Amino acid sequence: MTGFKNFVNDSKKGISRNIKSRKERKIVTPDEFSILVKSYFLNLPEAGNFKFTFKEFDRDNLLFILRYHYRLWIEVWNNQIEIFREFPEEFQVIKEVNKSNHPFTSKTLKEGTKMYFRGDSSLCNWLNGIPLWDDKEEVLEYGLKPSCQINYEYILKR
Repeated sequence: MTGFKNFVNDSKKGISRNIKSRKERKIVTPDEFSILVKSYFLNLPEAGNFKFTFKEFDRDNLLFILRYHYRLWIEVWNNQIEIFREFPEEFQVIKEVNKSNHPFTSKTLKEGTKMYFRGDSSLCNWLNGIPLWDDKEEVLEYGLKPSCQINYEYILKR
């Protein structure tokens, strides 16, 4: 099941366990999740993306749930979020990515570089960015696919 389908299903049925991350020191209880659903997600459309306006005090929980837990592609501006049903496969670097702003990258990525989503990376902190790589086909030894977390403010979906 995709992240969006899981999200819709949980929004309808509720959750029975906390959504949590020790690393991020974040917990959303089933009651808190239910309140967010009642506030924002009661009218999820059958097709297309979903756009809504949120209250600033809900921002951190919404980003944690949507990006970190369900791994959805969302765009955030002012007090609005748009949730995309389909996760984009291609992105473009809009600010140079290098060792000074992304310490774990193995190479400099110039503005305009086309990047490809690599959803198989477990080392990525989805609150800050997503796993991408500039070569769609590259595979390393043992079948591993290279990727690097690129932070959201450095990329746009194509």
